[in-house]
Amino acid sequence: MKNVVVPNRPWNGDQPMELSFPDEWDVKRCKIASEGIKALTAEQVKAAIREPLGTRPLSKIAERKKEVVIIFDDMTRPTKIYQYAPAVIEELHKAGISDENIRFIIAAGSHGTYTLRHFREKLGEDLLSFYPVYNHNPYEMLKYVGETSRGTPAWINGEVMSCDVKIGIGTLLFHRMFGFSGGGKIICPGVSGIETIKHNHGNVGGYGPGFTPHPSTGHFKAQGNVLREDSEEVARLAGLDFKIDTVLNLERNPLEVYAGDFIQTHRAAIPGVLKWHRCESPKENDIVVAQTYMRQNEPDLGLWPASQSVKKDGSIVLIVDDPDGDINHWIFGRHGKFIGASLWSGRSRPFTMAARLIIYNKFKDRKAVNKFPKETTIWLKNWDEVVETLKTYHPGKPKVAVLPDATSGIPEDVIS
Repeated sequence: MKNVVVPNRPWNGDQPMELSFPDEWDVKRCKIASEGIKALTAEQVKAAIREPLGTRPLSKIAERKKEVVIIFDDMTRPTKIYQYAPAVIEELHKAGISDENIRFIIAAGSHGTYTLRHFREKLGEDLLSFYPVYNHNPYEMLKYVGETSRGTPAWINGEVMSCDVKIGIGTLLFHRMFGFSGGGKIICPGVSGIETIKHNHGNVGGYGPGFTPHPSTGHFKAQGNVLREDSEEVARLAGLDFKIDTVLNLERNPLEVYAGDFIQTHRAAIPGVLKWHRCESPKENDIVVAQTYMRQNEPDLGLWPASQSVKKDGSIVLIVDDPDGDINHWIFGRHGKFIGASLWSGRSRPFTMAARLIIYNKFKDRKAVNKFPKETTIWLKNWDEVVETLKTYHPGKPKVAVLPDATSGIPEDVIS
């Protein structure tokens, strides 16, 4: 057997997964540009935070201020917040901010709530022992701060708005609507109210039933993207003072860090994403195996990169291995046999990327089964069963591409 190793379970032990294939199969383990690239040191991260883009140093922003909130991206993003927060707190201490006046809030948007285990994974034990960490509630405890030029009512987390200094920490990955994650999204949808998120995603962006996606939105579209521009207006209304945006290697460690004004940090990080997240993408494969490492709780995001490398009569194998399952979504999700959120499509997603989708999932979620058409989707819990099933559809010597992370890796031909 041929063995291929891919990263796995970022928030559950971060233990690699080994996949075995028959010797006669033509298997290529595709490489992401960032693999094995040395990360920035803690001192280099600190230096980047001390040299902000488009704004004063954080220690100056926080002078004569009292209450501070550090907003961090949620479990759908791979950022290890403990790699950046200590440098932020050091700058706050320089400004005379006491530990009692610093709190963390997770930017969950409409994703629901998290537990101490999740906070521990993101922040580490040391930060948890000193600072309170709060969930975001998009339905209550909100403050209205105005309306954007596109009519989005800006309702923001009340605890965030009670603070004199607002700091965000996140990372950039490709995004099917906003172009890239990061930037002002830490506020909208991150700590915004449900009506704000609904208007931004639906009325402005055009996503959801009854809407048509605005042509300015989509993968890699940042400049001129109406969704992003609207969310950035919300972030300005909320008074986001300082943002840290990162570009990560496949080990989720920083290769580039930008701090300062949230629009400038976001735009500065985009070239790094296109450089370091470039992934080999051989064409016309009989089988594409797509790991979903960095966003394992949003595994569907791995289908688009996989579709770039598979034959129309081929098979996509999507690896779904998060014990916590798919992320909750109060705005797009299904929440019953007959009901769903306000922007839920009300039907299974069509699958036309290949002849069939095989989902390798040890933690089968019966609710998730309804997301895909039954006639083209096969759910399997054992890797040996996956291989045997593939043999029936692809006898002989099939051509196989293995994507180590289809939720961060960008097909190189798309970039070119």
